[in-house]
Amino acid sequence: MCTATPPGQGGRKKTPSGVIYYDNTPAGYIAATEDQKKTGGGGDKDRPDPPPAPPVDLTDCTAYTDAQWDTGCSKSFRFSQMKYKPVDGQGSCPAVEIACNWQKLCQQVLDPLKAEFPALNINSGYRTRAFDKELGGSGTGDHTWGRAADLSLGGPEGAKKIFKFVRSAGLPFSQLLYEGNWTHVALGGSSNAASAIGVTRTGGNPFTWHARSGGGLPSDLV
Repeated sequence: MCTATPPGQGGRKKTPSGVIYYDNTPAGYIAATEDQKKTGGGGDKDRPDPPPAPPVDLTDCTAYTDAQWDTGCSKSFRFSQMKYKPVDGQGSCPAVEIACNWQKLCQQVLDPLKAEFPALNINSGYRTRAFDKELGGSGTGDHTWGRAADLSLGGPEGAKKIFKFVRSAGLPFSQLLYEGNWTHVALGGSSNAASAIGVTRTGGNPFTWHARSGGGLPSDLV
């Protein structure tokens, strides 16, 4: 059973393993936003999201139910680290698809990053449509499908290390964005190859957009 943290924590909860997650309520949005600010952000304000991708292939994914919430989905991560419980009707696809998307992101992208950077922090993982809109997003972007995570490592220089490692290690991604204090990475989304990499220094527009090859990136991100 997952139990609430002490009074005064609003919509912030903690699993038996110690993972913080949030209610899909105004109190939960406040708590999640407070925590994101402490770890570097993850707002995506006014950023254009890619169009929706086709339904996920559930092959090789855990047959997710709520009973798996605080269990491992990859070598280094749990389903609960997506921050919000996947519930049918709250995200952009059914809960089992959200969980499958998250598992694939963890196995293929976040696990290698965690091995390289043990202090890697997930600022924002899966978002309900309502919370994504609270952060200034469209309510339909990759976070709402469980396909994306905003990652930090101690400020802008750490975010640059994450961004550069994803590219240099050849990790798969559908979208990769350097957003100042954090780096956003998505897997399985539908970004056009001609504009799959974005760079901003502020966490919002204006972005400069680059092809998946990264041609024309600023020198400090190559």
